[in-house]
Amino acid sequence: MISKEFHASRRKLYADLMEDNSMGFVFAENQKSDKGDQFFPFTPYANFYYLTGFKEPRAILKMVKRNGKVSETLYVEHTDETMKRWLGVFYTKESVKEETGIENVEYLENFRKSVPLFNGPERIKHVYVDMANWSGEYSMTEAQKFASEIRTKYPDIPIHNTFDEIAAIRRVKTKEEIELHRKACKITELGVKNILANLKPDMHEYEAEAYFDFTLKSNNARHAFTTIAGSAENACSMHYDKNDRLMKDGDMILFDLGAEWGYYAADVSRTYPVNGRFTEQQKTLYNIVLKGLESAIAAAKPGQPKEELQTLSKNVMAEELIKIGMIEKPEEINKYYFHGSGHYIGLYTHDVGDSDILLEEDMVFTLEPGLYFDDLKLGIRIEDTLVVTKDGCEVFSKDIPKTVEEIEAFMNR
Repeated sequence: MISKEFHASRRKLYADLMEDNSMGFVFAENQKSDKGDQFFPFTPYANFYYLTGFKEPRAILKMVKRNGKVSETLYVEHTDETMKRWLGVFYTKESVKEETGIENVEYLENFRKSVPLFNGPERIKHVYVDMANWSGEYSMTEAQKFASEIRTKYPDIPIHNTFDEIAAIRRVKTKEEIELHRKACKITELGVKNILANLKPDMHEYEAEAYFDFTLKSNNARHAFTTIAGSAENACSMHYDKNDRLMKDGDMILFDLGAEWGYYAADVSRTYPVNGRFTEQQKTLYNIVLKGLESAIAAAKPGQPKEELQTLSKNVMAEELIKIGMIEKPEEINKYYFHGSGHYIGLYTHDVGDSDILLEEDMVFTLEPGLYFDDLKLGIRIEDTLVVTKDGCEVFSKDIPKTVEEIEAFMNR
């Protein structure tokens, strides 16, 4: 999916964060069990994958920086006949070395032996452990357990968390990463068009959702997140995912969905009339949200404060609601608008990075204004995934029907 050279370049940036005479550790983390005798599909901790490209659980990356020289070791589980027979796991140290380009690959049983480098004349003076800042509320991750152990045994050695530093690096994408996002959005486009080709009244929300699922599976892609398919009043719940309502003639349905390709996500929202035709009221309110989105897209370029895009789309929608008499003052839009207008996207759908900054070329993020009218049983959200270019932005999801005219034309062929 992505080259060994990409991951090697990320490890170089990680090493640049480290002080001399230091060690750094990044954990893939463990697979979680499901129903006793199964496991949930495993996704490696994002920063671990970003640095290594290795996809299997329990692995650990160790980096040592001494006298300006950096060494890298990847510790992997020692596969045995049981893992081969039951799980189909066949990798070896040699195959992992070839796959990742990391010269030193060892089995996990040797990890603990390699750690005590904290004594003697060339003692390690700093330890770096990458720990996601939202994890460990109820149980500690492997990285947190390890950091706690080091802190207990060697209280005089400072431990640094590299999560924020790697998050800052991940904010700007390489060309390889951008192509993975582009592919994820293309598969998402195919999935949405498959929904539209089959959407009609007297279907359940999950039946419409199934056409998207089929497209992803047919393209060997994964879901970036759980699909939202909310019709009528369900569209007014931000994270509704039951998707079990029977849709009626005249309903609108809000889809929030995305494919994942090579661990990189797409995130798209569209709101469609179930019968293929907007009512005049639906059209009016839909075009207000669309105008808010398009105004923010037009302003997205290098040097633009990212958070101002939220204010821009919100102000545009407020002006339009005043024009049709739905509100009297701009601040009254808060009765109908409850969330931010977008987020970074990458290895996570809601990816890491500080939003209170100026946009840079090759940042990838979403814009997603929405309005929600409980009394009308109508929620409208329109979201695109885009990348900042040299003098503007490219919308990856631009070919997914979005204007009233495009939607009605596609659905009524």
